[in-house]
Amino acid sequence: MEFNKVVGAVQALAGQRGVFTDDLAASEEKLMELMRQLGQAVQQQHMNQQSGLGYEKSSRRCGCGKEQKFVGHRAKTFQTLFGSLELHRAYYHCRHCHRGEVPYDQVQGLGSRGVSVPLAKRVVELTCDIPFGKSQSKLESLVGCRLSENTLRRITQEVGQAADGIEQQAARQVRQDRDALPQLQQGRLYVEADGVMVHFTNGWHEVKNLVCRWQDAKEQWQQRVLCRREKVEAFTAMAWATAHGCGLENARQSVLLGDGIAWIWNHLGPIADQAVQILDWYHANEHLWATGKVLYGEGTDACATFSGSLETLLWESKADALLEALDQLHRQLRGKAKREAVKGLMNYLQSHRHRIDYQAYRDQGLYIGSGAVEGMAKNHVHARMKIGSPRWSEQGCQSMLSLRSAYANNQQETLWNHKPLLAA
Repeated sequence: MEFNKVVGAVQALAGQRGVFTDDLAASEEKLMELMRQLGQAVQQQHMNQQSGLGYEKSSRRCGCGKEQKFVGHRAKTFQTLFGSLELHRAYYHCRHCHRGEVPYDQVQGLGSRGVSVPLAKRVVELTCDIPFGKSQSKLESLVGCRLSENTLRRITQEVGQAADGIEQQAARQVRQDRDALPQLQQGRLYVEADGVMVHFTNGWHEVKNLVCRWQDAKEQWQQRVLCRREKVEAFTAMAWATAHGCGLENARQSVLLGDGIAWIWNHLGPIADQAVQILDWYHANEHLWATGKVLYGEGTDACATFSGSLETLLWESKADALLEALDQLHRQLRGKAKREAVKGLMNYLQSHRHRIDYQAYRDQGLYIGSGAVEGMAKNHVHARMKIGSPRWSEQGCQSMLSLRSAYANNQQETLWNHKPLLAA
């Protein structure tokens, strides 16, 4: 049937049902509902005409090495973008290991939640950004399908667990076969790290974040993120794999940027041993002003004068003059709190002495602020993990983080190609 004839038939049906009025918005809503009904009917009729979904002869090989026997066709209702759909799929059973399997579901990537893959994708796109309760109402509003909040949570966690597994597997492959890495020849690679706190069921814990960014051959910025809730040794291994996957070994120049967190320099520093290490300028400057507040009071002219003079010395890479001025001040002070504040600043600057040559970094055209990873922590972690003040389980947190990373890294196609719903 020609397309125009189909359009005419649908238009006639819509007219019979009173879809069209002068109210454009009302007509559009009614037409959308009619199209869902038509889609559901067409889809169901098509599947009813498909005989033997997943049938593979009277027997098939079982994972245990024996044979699975065909038992019959079993019906199951799935929720789709158009509504419910009943499928009759071939079912096999192994009498040796007692395993039952539905080949059609495995090929199609259907899990036990009773939702189609396109619908599951819409679910994840919503729950990645907003809480499950709000996702439920938005899904119904946008797609016309109502799933329970618990179903949304389970789908999201299962797909997130698959994303976590893919993330870990990719890191293992890099560690096992460095020759298989793409030979990226970017000029300069920035590796930025930071840690943020997330509320878990057993208290607040740190989530570690990594951002690798570089310019491609067209001078367009590319970026890859890693966000993990794990011990620093495990995170370091993942960070190493991520950085090397982004071309750390072949970059013309690499830069490691971070704030004062010790694990960044103690653990990530060695894996990027050829990188220029830069202490985030804004973090360093905050320490100067924090000391000024202790000495002269917040908002005072004396605080602004003192802190501003230190900032100028730091900006111009006059670290020796800065440390000498602080040492002289420390000798003159008598109050314990003020002496400790100045001594703390001196120790902080001294420990990062080789990371605060800001004039030289600017002369080389290097970024001196770790804004990329801080923005990632805000938009990637805080924006979802803290909304509604939830308390996350360890597994639930990492599933969500890995899921958001997959989408942030434009790896969602790879994720869905792994058929994550089959984990259920």
